[in-house]
Amino acid sequence: MRPSTLLLASLTSTALAQNASTTPGYDNYPTAIASTLPANSNFTFGRHYALLNLDLINALVGSVAPSPAGQAFINNTATFINAAHALNPPPLQIFTRIYFANARKPEVNPNGGFATVAASTGNALVGANSTGSMVYPAFTVDAAAGDLTLQKTRYYAGAGNALEQILESQGIDTVVLSGIRTSGVILSTAYRLFDLDYKVYVIANNTIETPPDTPGINAAILEGVLPKLPANVITIEQALGALKRSGPAVY
Repeated sequence: MRPSTLLLASLTSTALAQNASTTPGYDNYPTAIASTLPANSNFTFGRHYALLNLDLINALVGSVAPSPAGQAFINNTATFINAAHALNPPPLQIFTRIYFANARKPEVNPNGGFATVAASTGNALVGANSTGSMVYPAFTVDAAAGDLTLQKTRYYAGAGNALEQILESQGIDTVVLSGIRTSGVILSTAYRLFDLDYKVYVIANNTIETPPDTPGINAAILEGVLPKLPANVITIEQALGALKRSGPAVY
């Protein structure tokens, strides 16, 4: 689940005080996020890595698309996904979609904490064919290249699906996260997979909050919370460079 409001508030002031001139030289609208790795670091993702493209669905991405922040997020995320598809062989890419079995949403305990979140979506995410749950058109899911799409029903990317089984079966040791929202699926998935001994990278440019005019929360998580795990928070430029230096991917 998301960190408490009190924790985020205390971290926000610190994150916003960061000097943007120390970042590796990109403009992450509207707040530049400092990478946890040096700009000139020649790190790789290795060979046994997976790219997790989380909740890039119409209902969520469509809500931020009209904004400059949303457009930057969409463009950066699509660029990274396409760059991975261009590799030979391409690495494992896993997309997640949120949807429930029917209008009763039987996957959700009506007395549980997630019930309010599920209720807020109405019927937009009911059934596998619901338009709201489809991957946003800017993002290419290439099944022929081996891309997988998994259903989920909680914040965590592996809730109710075979994510952990797939990663373990394929010998994956490193995961690279992109997605929406930073305080939801990104944060919960980073914590869970770090706990399972995966090396975790989060691409700062490929994350966003909803609504997108809450940069303080985004910055607090990316610069304050995730590095404490520690997870690696990197820029899109660093991610693209690592992609070129990695592999060939094995899975």
